[in-house]
Amino acid sequence: MARSNEEWAALLGSTLCKMARVYGTDAPNAYLPEECYPVIEKTFAVALEQAHAEGYAAAMRELQQQARVTRTAAARQRPSVIGQLMRSFALTRRIA
Repeated sequence: MARSNEEWAALLGSTLCKMARVYGTDAPNAYLPEECYPVIEKTFAVALEQAHAEGYAAAMRELQQQARVTRTAAARQRPSVIGQLMRSFALTRRIA
């Protein structure tokens, strides 16, 4: 199941706080060491990949739904065999 934006934000915030505590940089204006950036990059990469996959799945669901609506509309417009037969009887009466 996909994580929500709030869950990703909480995960990243928690990770940053833990890294800051480990390196002793509890001050709000402190910088994290270089070793922390790969973790942050991987977190963003996974979040973006998941968002991309979720967006792709939503787009595919929408396309399938539109195709279903189009098929039902086409089926409604297509005359049935009985309807065609009744029209042919009316046409033959007019011609005769």
